[in-house]
Amino acid sequence: MKKIIAIFNRIEEWTLVFVLLTLALISFIQVICRYLLGFSFNWLEEVVRYVGVFIAFLGASLGVKYGTHFSMDFLYEHVGNDRFRHGMKLAVCLISAALFLVVAWYGWEQAMKLRRFGAGMSVLPLPKYVAYLPIPIFSVFISGRFLILGWKHVRGLLLGEPFSLVGGKP
Repeated sequence: MKKIIAIFNRIEEWTLVFVLLTLALISFIQVICRYLLGFSFNWLEEVVRYVGVFIAFLGASLGVKYGTHFSMDFLYEHVGNDRFRHGMKLAVCLISAALFLVVAWYGWEQAMKLRRFGAGMSVLPLPKYVAYLPIPIFSVFISGRFLILGWKHVRGLLLGEPFSLVGGKP
């Protein structure tokens, strides 16, 4: 199982790297065309907009993995013993996982509404629901990351391990 998760992590990280580099290249081409050649591609602006959504949700999933999201660490550092801290962090992980499952559900509903309506993108010859699919897909990933982190805190709670927030580890 650990090997499968490690492979998934690598795919996720390299996808983000590739997409960020592609976004930078597309933006560079757009700037060169606009300011040096005097014209621009409308479709590039639309691609950049939707790729930005893709990056935001994929990056948020990796942020949960590495523990880089904003959090209220003051409570974890100054309240109770290690078991209580693991319990607090477990509760936060479960609430966050549930929240992102709700986001995934409503994101999927929105994408399917756009599919039923037959809405298309402004410039690109693609259906608009395709641009909305990263929201439910990566929200499920984020929820899964919170559940994995929550499991680490369950183990810490049951085994009496010391509490630590470094690197997203319990």
